[in-house]
Amino acid sequence: MIARKSVSPQNEEDTTTFVIVPVKKLDEAKSRLSPFLSENERKQFCLEMLEDVLTAIGTIKGISKTIVVSTDPQVLQAVKNFHVFPFKESQSGLNQAISEAINWCISMNAKTTLILPADIPLASSADVNRILAFGRTSSMVISPSRWGHGTNALLLNPPRAVPAFYGQGSFQRYTEEASKRGIRFHVYRSPRIAFDVDTIEDLADFVALDTAETRAYRFLKEIGVRKRLESHRKR
Repeated sequence: MIARKSVSPQNEEDTTTFVIVPVKKLDEAKSRLSPFLSENERKQFCLEMLEDVLTAIGTIKGISKTIVVSTDPQVLQAVKNFHVFPFKESQSGLNQAISEAINWCISMNAKTTLILPADIPLASSADVNRILAFGRTSSMVISPSRWGHGTNALLLNPPRAVPAFYGQGSFQRYTEEASKRGIRFHVYRSPRIAFDVDTIEDLADFVALDTAETRAYRFLKEIGVRKRLESHRKR
């Protein structure tokens, strides 16, 4: 999908790309999974998904810096082994935190920012590389969530091409804003990027995929989530 171009993306040779991964406080995350995961299990599951995302990012040469944005000290401590920058947000709210992180990236000479959520454990380096490639000719690259309403990847080139619009219906808001501003954008659809794990249905579908290459799946297998789900269905 292409909108009329008015904001010029940076040339490939002078692009400096920063990846932003926002992470909620662990004790507030994935509450909808509470029927099957205890609080401690939900916290660990979030960390495992985050590590899957950081592993996918870590193999990509075209990324200058990855920053993990959170107020949770456990999150900021856990990511130190991944050679990323732990960024403690000072403002509440996802959009405010992302805007703050983008401003910091710009102060560090970022020409492009890629925002990825921490709960897409199937994300691959191939997906991220494709998003980066589309970003060389588009000022915005956006990947929707599984049901098409949310935003699961957002590349902005330059970083302030559009404001932060995360929340209900964000995919439509971003594409409408890009059209309104007349900037070139591309919609990148990937089942791996789209697959976030928020609901019990998501959890069941993720377990059914048997993605043993992900830390998130191995953790769920270790604690016996498949049996919990099967027992629930038999009731």
